[in-house]
Amino acid sequence: MLLATGVEAVDVPGTGGRVAASGWVDGLAVAPTEDSREQVPEASVVLRLRATPSRPITAHVELRSRFGGPFVGGHPGFDDWVHVFQNHSPDFEANEAWLEAHTSRVDVRAGIQKFAWGKLDGIPPTDILNPRDFHDPIVRDAEERKIGIPALAVSWYPRDWERLALHGLRATFVYVPIAVPSSLPLLEERWFPPSTTETRPVVIPAAALGAALGIPNFPTPLRVPVTFRTTNHRPPLRFDAGGFALRLSGTWRNSDWDFYHYTGPWTGPDVDLRPTVFLDTFDPRDLARTRVHAVASLRQAHDEIHMDGADFSTAVGAATIRGEIAWFDDQPYLRPGADLASPAALARLPLAQLTRTLLEKRRVRANLGDLFASEDAIEWGLGADYLVHGFLPLVQVNQIALVEPAPTLLNANPETRLTGSVRRRFFADRVEVEVRGIYAIERRDWFAFPRVAWFPRDDLRLRLGYLAIGGPPRSVFGQFKQNDEVVMEARYAF
Repeated sequence: MLLATGVEAVDVPGTGGRVAASGWVDGLAVAPTEDSREQVPEASVVLRLRATPSRPITAHVELRSRFGGPFVGGHPGFDDWVHVFQNHSPDFEANEAWLEAHTSRVDVRAGIQKFAWGKLDGIPPTDILNPRDFHDPIVRDAEERKIGIPALAVSWYPRDWERLALHGLRATFVYVPIAVPSSLPLLEERWFPPSTTETRPVVIPAAALGAALGIPNFPTPLRVPVTFRTTNHRPPLRFDAGGFALRLSGTWRNSDWDFYHYTGPWTGPDVDLRPTVFLDTFDPRDLARTRVHAVASLRQAHDEIHMDGADFSTAVGAATIRGEIAWFDDQPYLRPGADLASPAALARLPLAQLTRTLLEKRRVRANLGDLFASEDAIEWGLGADYLVHGFLPLVQVNQIALVEPAPTLLNANPETRLTGSVRRRFFADRVEVEVRGIYAIERRDWFAFPRVAWFPRDDLRLRLGYLAIGGPPRSVFGQFKQNDEVVMEARYAF
């Protein structure tokens, strides 16, 4: 089902019903408001092919191409699995391409795959196997932003355990041979996080510089302007750079449940900040003319994490209740970039040693610490939805709680987010009105996204919405508060 109207995949003529094709063509236009950056219209195409050459064998391919949108300065190309900063336009990728063999108790699937873990709305805490594309992180659906990864998945279906009322049991093992990172926007693109580069020129006090140079009464503080750039650095080409995952699921009475474990590379955003200071002018006879500048490289990073989690879903009357919890070991969390260049952070640097190296080699690399701090944390959530008089409201609370002291992060500690949405169909299900949003209690950042969709026919959807974002700059959503926009979308499904 491609749209909520029930469009099904169609058989490809000449294949005897063994090949079915489906997909969609989508156009998205954004009208920016206030001081937000422009964004050109975007066109995307997804083609899915599913083949059943024999009863125990299934093959599936999903091809995707995009043109325009939030990409700036892109060039045609194929997206790869190893680089974080990619902005091909048009781009081409095989988002899924797998072959599956079935038996009565075991399924084996190999190839490029997507996995759906967790039961909460949005991005569930346990849904971390697939990296995501962050070029348009709010408007685009979270599932559509998933990036397929090469993997081997083996599922075993044991018999029901009637004595304990356990049914639909399933145990799945997933092996991911290589690390696949998220896809992040470039500096000049609309959805690059500005909190990362909100660093004013660094000022080194005259007294500290004089002490480092051995020159008393240095005449003036030294201003160091900073330029940022992005750098790709592919993950290690080793088998131990990949990961593995386990999932045990089933039902107990009227409740669905899952247990999870994951050990492997972190698939969310993860970069290092590597500043290099260059000496432009130094004249010991006129110290006031000393000039330097710095180039800070945001470089792709690779970190391994461990995650253990569980979830459940159950019906209580006409309501559906869902809950989820995950324990993370060494998960990266983003810090405000300005904190790495604060006076307190600069005071901890070996300034005398750095100054001597700078005078000798005319350049020196400074270690300002981790832009993403690796922390142990618990993430959990609880949500409910209830169909009443045709309205489907959803209420959900999520929280991130670090279990040890940590530096100041972009998210609060704890960070409690309230998610709400409501949908309603009108006019024989031809019009759908939806409002959804998130509010983070501690930092008071938020977004709201009301939109209305019209289905003139079963395979066509026209949608109009308005994305509003607010909050302080040093917050997850508030840093994008200038990205308010009117969103117009048309999608034809086949």
